[in-house]
Amino acid sequence: MSSRDVERDCTTESFVTTLRRLADALEAGEPFRIQVVGKRFTVPASAELSIEHEAADGQEELELQLRWRSQ
Repeated sequence: MSSRDVERDCTTESFVTTLRRLADALEAGEPFRIQVVGKRFTVPASAELSIEHEAADGQEELELQLRWRSQ
């Protein structure tokens, strides 16, 4: 399988809508479907969750991560 590392900028409204859909799926124990830069995929309900904070060179970054194995 080829590697993929993409990032999509979005509006506040789009970001909030996506977070809300994700939170609802997580609370219900259901998978989450999303499309990012032309690829649609499903995050399984069993995905590992983590929160990451990075700070370097006067910039900070917060990442909400979901990790799972491809099937």
